[in-house]
Amino acid sequence: MHVRAVLRYGISALAAAVAALVVVAPATFANTQRLSIIAPQGARPASGKTYGDWSAAWWQLMMAIPVESNPTFDSTGANCSGGNTAGVFFLAGQGTGETVMRSCTVPTTKPLFFPLINVECSNVEAPPFYGATDADREACARQVADGIGISTLQVVLDEVNVGNMSRFRAASLPFNFTVPLNDNILFVDGVTSGTSASDGYWVLLSPPSRGAHTIHFEGLVISGVGAGFSQNVTYNLTAQ
Repeated sequence: MHVRAVLRYGISALAAAVAALVVVAPATFANTQRLSIIAPQGARPASGKTYGDWSAAWWQLMMAIPVESNPTFDSTGANCSGGNTAGVFFLAGQGTGETVMRSCTVPTTKPLFFPLINVECSNVEAPPFYGATDADREACARQVADGIGISTLQVVLDEVNVGNMSRFRAASLPFNFTVPLNDNILFVDGVTSGTSASDGYWVLLSPPSRGAHTIHFEGLVISGVGAGFSQNVTYNLTAQ
């Protein structure tokens, strides 16, 4: 989720983030195919959009939802249905950088898309997440994402560790967004719209088979502006 949100909450314990344990609840795989990744090069044929396109759509949706009901600030999965869209089901990171385990019901008819760790820069936020032009915003997001430690990225799908995630980085084109006047995930007041660009690591999954599944993902920014920001999220999914 957003590095700014974590800095806003004062969470920057790098050593604790590195030492965080992976906790993945067991899933029941009877009569169930394991979750599978759609590689970046296959995203458009399989889902109609590239990873970069989906990342912009993810941000646009999440930014429009107030913090109170936003999936990124949900510690249990109670708000996960907010990520359900016409073309894909968006799963969220964690807006405070805390380790969370969520339970969520997802459809068997849509791909799942989620960030391992991501950042955006806009024309309404304060520095260092401010960019006056499209080029400035893209450079801002890229600089923060460059600080993500490749070795810290991990995705475990139905108890299978995916391995090297370096090829799953994706940057968006500039995109417009709307936010609630107050209680928004950018923590800005007095504005309802803006322009942004994002960068980070993402995963697109094929529509899940019916039954129980688990997803665990994590990542850590090890240098630069966002150093210390981490994500450590587990989803216990019911696909139906």
